Amino acid sequence: MSHFAPATDPKLYRCSCNRPECDAPPPSDLLLSTLEMLRFHVGQPMIVTSGPRCAFWNDHEKGEKDSEHLAGDGADVAASDGAARYRLLAACFLAGVGRIGVGKDFVHVGVARNRPTDVVWTYYA
Repeated sequence: MSHFAPATDPKLYRCSCNRPECDAPPPSDLLLSTLEMLRFHVGQPMIVTSGPRCAFWNDHEKGEKDSEHLAGDGADVAASDGAARYRLLAACFLAGVGRIGVGKDFVHVGVARNRPTDVVWTYYA
C-alpha cells in the first residue's frame, strides 16, 4: 500500500509481492498521468492499494489472467466508504477514465488502450 505521490515518483507503485525475482512492469506513463489527474479532481491525497503486479502476485490476489495490473495499466485506489467511492468515480469521469471497477473498499482505475472502454464493473454481489 502506498500513498499517492506525484507521477514523477513511480517507485511507490512497486508490486506488493516484495520478492527479489519479481518481474512486474513499471506503471505506464498513461496510468501515472491519469492518477495525477484523479488526485487533482479529488482534491486530496489518495492511497494506491495495488498497482502493477507480477504474475505470482496477481494469482495470489485472485486477479484476472489478463489483468491490467500485469501490464502496468491498472491501479486500485482506496475508497473506504460510499462518499469516497462517489468522489473517486466523479473524478474518473472528469478525467476520462474508460475502465472502472468498483470494489467494497477500492476503485480500479484502468487505462489499457487494447481493452473495451466506457465500462464499469463491480467486484461484489
